[in-house]
Amino acid sequence: MTESTSPAPAGKATKEKMAPWLFWTIFGVATAVFVVLVYLVASVTVPLMWASAIRDQVAGKLGNAIPIGMFYGFVFTFAPITIAWQARRRSLNKWVRVGMLVLGVLLLVPNLLTLGVMYGSSATAADARAIWATGANWFGTWSQVFMVVGVVCAVASIVLVRMWLSRGKALRAVRTAEKQERDAARAQERADKAAAKAAAKAGSQSPGRAVPPADGSGPPQA
Repeated sequence: MTESTSPAPAGKATKEKMAPWLFWTIFGVATAVFVVLVYLVASVTVPLMWASAIRDQVAGKLGNAIPIGMFYGFVFTFAPITIAWQARRRSLNKWVRVGMLVLGVLLLVPNLLTLGVMYGSSATAADARAIWATGANWFGTWSQVFMVVGVVCAVASIVLVRMWLSRGKALRAVRTAEKQERDAARAQERADKAAAKAAAKAGSQSPGRAVPPADGSGPPQA
């Protein structure tokens, strides 16, 4: 009696999964191409858009370019540094820290755009500088000055806050040590009083000893 083996059904060939290294290679190449395309498009359009937006905010009054430049330079440097510094706190949730870092990078974008316009070598950056030269003069200069001021103020505030926190921590440590010393002194005082009280009580409860008279006559005195 022979056993019959059924053949494997046709059309059900097992599908092989893509190798991980191949998947990540394709993903990396696609991401790199996307980033390059976005950069090329942004390098042509974003500087002109940013220059036009600043010109519209100045609204034809060249005196407005100075306070606007001071505002953008200081706020969008000071805020990102201080927010990103808070992300180093390990007591925060991991995703909160990541969100703070992302927020800090996003807040840097206006100043990065300003620097791209001021120091860009492309024709688009040159056209953007020409827009500022006629419609928002002094914006770039004062924005860069207050970028430096924002960095200095952010670093100074971080140092001062750390000094204040360390001083507060040292004061709390001193107060804790003093409190422990006072508690130990009180405990020792209570222990000494309890010991003295116990000794006095034990002395009052012990029987008196007979003391013989000095001349040897008569009954002994208690």
